[in-house]
Amino acid sequence: MQNEERVFENFLRQYREIFRVLINAAEQITGQYSVSFEQYLLLKQIHEQRNITLSELADSTRTTRSAAARKLRALLLDGFVEQEAKMDDRRVKYLRLTDKGTTVEHDIRQAFLQSAETWNQIPTSLTSADITDFFTQYQQNIAVWDRTRPKFQRPILHAKRKALGGE
Repeated sequence: MQNEERVFENFLRQYREIFRVLINAAEQITGQYSVSFEQYLLLKQIHEQRNITLSELADSTRTTRSAAARKLRALLLDGFVEQEAKMDDRRVKYLRLTDKGTTVEHDIRQAFLQSAETWNQIPTSLTSADITDFFTQYQQNIAVWDRTRPKFQRPILHAKRKALGGE
């Protein structure tokens, strides 16, 4: 019984660590473009479904309408997404990516695909020590990359600081 408990606790620890590493890696990729991973999922969905509404976007990303609206607001302000009112019902607004949004969605997608190639190199028969070693190395690579990557400022915040005489 103690052995099962130890195996279970080890599994939970590994699961949490894997989840943390994956979320961290995703946020580092999307953060280069000044969007969160959750915002990227909205960009992706808007890219894939032309003329999607906020309600449809919330449903397709399995989030609440208010949560989707908060994330979408930043994307609208940063110029990644635009809204267009429906001709026969001005209350309905369709969401579309701008050229800037299309470029960012594509670039992030390519970064994720490049990252996924690393995962395809993992052998199929691994011990728990192999998995631990892999994630330790993966985290170290991310830490090195994070220290050396160029820092990106949100264009709107940068423009606001400049307008206020901060730069």
